[in-house]
Amino acid sequence: MKMYLGSINDQVWDVNESDYVILDPTNLTYQDKANKQCNTMALNTIYNAIDSKVFEQIKDLDRASEVWKRLEETYEGTAVVQSAKLYILKDKLTSFKMKDDESIPKMFHRLQVIVNDLKALGENINNDDISHQFLMCLPPRFKILRMLIIRGGLKELTPNQVLCDVMAQETYHVEMEGVDRD
Repeated sequence: MKMYLGSINDQVWDVNESDYVILDPTNLTYQDKANKQCNTMALNTIYNAIDSKVFEQIKDLDRASEVWKRLEETYEGTAVVQSAKLYILKDKLTSFKMKDDESIPKMFHRLQVIVNDLKALGENINNDDISHQFLMCLPPRFKILRMLIIRGGLKELTPNQVLCDVMAQETYHVEMEGVDRD
């Protein structure tokens, strides 16, 4: 029987995600053998992707689904932990401000880290919301640029494009005024 690579990968993932049951270990069916092989492939893939310290946490487990669940709980946390992380990150995003001694690129990076962490937890955040939050945190000297960018429409700009516009304005200001503000 000829199998395609896509279907093998799907079978490996299915064994990893939903586990399998062998009813009679002394009389394995074709499906039992395939499930065991997929489990072995999944385990080998996981083992090759982790370091020895992480391996120590999972070496007692025989099934890929159990390994995957333990790794999820260890690194992503339980649903309660994820919910708490989400709550904290949302609070950080809504109360986000530029620090007094912080440069604009550093502030933008700090904002991006919060946004990426939120996205990793499944939160849907629009680019225009990120750009808006970034613009609202800028010092007062960016008031006119902020208004122009917002009037022009944030939906058409990525956050990085907004950062570029702000940095262009800052560079122009420094060159014309001879003052370094950040």
